[in-house]
Amino acid sequence: MASIEPLKTSIRIIWYINGEKDSETLLNTPPTPANKANAQKIADMVEQQIQMGIFNRDAVFPSSPKRQASYFGYYIPIWQNAEQSKVSPTSWDTYIGKVANHITPYWQDKQINKISAEDVEYWVYKILRAELSPKTIVDILGLWRAIWSYWARHEKNPNDPSQYIKLNSKDPKDIDPFTRAEIDIIIGAETDQAFRNLWTVMLWSGLSSHELMPLAIEDIDFAESTAYIKRGFVKGIHKATKNRRRKRQIELLPIVAEALANQHRLVADHNSQAVKVLERDNHTYEEQLLTWLWHNLRTGSHYTYPQLEKRWKRHLDKCDIPYRALNNGRHTYASQVLSTGIISAEWLANQLGHVNTEMIHKHYGKFIPSDSRHIIRNLANALDNSQ
Repeated sequence: MASIEPLKTSIRIIWYINGEKDSETLLNTPPTPANKANAQKIADMVEQQIQMGIFNRDAVFPSSPKRQASYFGYYIPIWQNAEQSKVSPTSWDTYIGKVANHITPYWQDKQINKISAEDVEYWVYKILRAELSPKTIVDILGLWRAIWSYWARHEKNPNDPSQYIKLNSKDPKDIDPFTRAEIDIIIGAETDQAFRNLWTVMLWSGLSSHELMPLAIEDIDFAESTAYIKRGFVKGIHKATKNRRRKRQIELLPIVAEALANQHRLVADHNSQAVKVLERDNHTYEEQLLTWLWHNLRTGSHYTYPQLEKRWKRHLDKCDIPYRALNNGRHTYASQVLSTGIISAEWLANQLGHVNTEMIHKHYGKFIPSDSRHIIRNLANALDNSQ
């Protein structure tokens, strides 16, 4: 049975649910006879609702610090309902995984208005940093802030307790592009014409693996030696390029144009397929009629990343060349064209679909010493002719 317990300046209401004791304190309610009588009425109501199976703590004690809306976990489903439609399904799967693994277990039952900067610092520096990279922690912290903001929007002058977090990332690993000699071996040793065409395009076009896989005949202007990149294939979903800059027309080197023309002849008699491509709003789809260039006869569609990776690993092993991931083709292209010394970082950024040259200098553009010795000779000749 629910009961009351008079305290010095308040009254506590006590009840049991499934044998578990619980309580709520009526603050600033001195135990006068009138207040005790009112508290007993509340206790009787709680007891009756428990017996009927309809007890709702938030409704009976709307100002309680223990109400559901007082806890961090209350705002997780609110965030989910509001945010899911704003990102792609593949990104959402990643978000949900990080929230379920790293945010919900730690913060679910913590009162949100009592979270301090020290609480967040302990979580980040002592728990997350023990097993995760700074980049991953930054992603998780961004999700934490997004959930926290659904509580903060209703508060006056909320103070973000995560604002003092500082994370220093270690220097990224140098990319390891293929040399010209390795490229020649990779292409030359391939006996299957379709894969020989594919490796050529992968290494000499600058396309990411996700752009390369769903490339179709309809994307190529064979007369002008250009390709129009307007979709990717990520975790089983065809989707528009991740930003407007990545939706681009690129110029093709003659070796790439020739490989694509060869591949066109191999798949020219294949039927086109109606494909639904998720638009950038992550909500609507555009139906496109496409004839896959890298057609997989076993599946009737284009190759997927795991299928290509398996073939790629086997081919590199056959060539006795150290393994690098499929997307290394993009890095290799960037490094090789920069190593010529005749193109600008701005041209390469446009070719790769970057908004500026930052990524070129920071990540992709690694000079390959063995393939760039001609630059100093050209420079010496230029300086000598200028005298």
